[in-house]
Amino acid sequence: MLETTRIYIADISVLKDPVIFENLLNQVPEYRQKKAMSFKFPKGKMQSLGVGLLLRQACVDAGLGLADAHVAYGENGKPYLTDFPEVQFNLSHSGERVMCVLSPFDVGCDVETIKGDRGRLAERFFMPEESAWIKHFETLEKQSDAFYRLWTLKECYMKVTGRGMSLMPDKFSLNVDENGNISLFHEGNRMEYAFREIDLHDGYRYAYCIKNNGENAPQEVRCIDLKVLL
Repeated sequence: MLETTRIYIADISVLKDPVIFENLLNQVPEYRQKKAMSFKFPKGKMQSLGVGLLLRQACVDAGLGLADAHVAYGENGKPYLTDFPEVQFNLSHSGERVMCVLSPFDVGCDVETIKGDRGRLAERFFMPEESAWIKHFETLEKQSDAFYRLWTLKECYMKVTGRGMSLMPDKFSLNVDENGNISLFHEGNRMEYAFREIDLHDGYRYAYCIKNNGENAPQEVRCIDLKVLL
């Protein structure tokens, strides 16, 4: 039984090489191949293949074999492994980064490229207290980082619930205290959700959320060089 939450992150820029792309495309299941090739632009193809490669590697490392070959979708479109329904996973991509989390808990993950000032977006999509927290930082750089920190955390929660964007980000609030502890308020305090962040200092924010009091559950973070999968 899977006991450790496994986080996989990769830089997909290597997939710009058409030879590497084709070789790695053959390593993922047929449904993932079709999905990757259904995208019109190269970035979409690379991102779709990248998350598929991470899911396959995560399943192999966890002793689940090629479980990623059999994926189904729940009522709200959240994917699951049909051969191991007790094992949860979630995928995310942004820019040239992809992320996969495999966990014994319900899980949602997100990666976002840090792009600069997003104060107006915060006012539109965040709770007033969250926008105020962002503005209390002294520089635009720190405010931008704070915005994307909250954005990834919110996306994680929206995904772990299975509701995605049907749960608008201004319908719940997150509080980050001075020690970095994160608490969730959504129709009451939701202590059953635990948030974790990963900062690789690479211009991206990474986070995931797990349900059922998984705050103290062990985790393993791996940054994968996709070339080693050739």
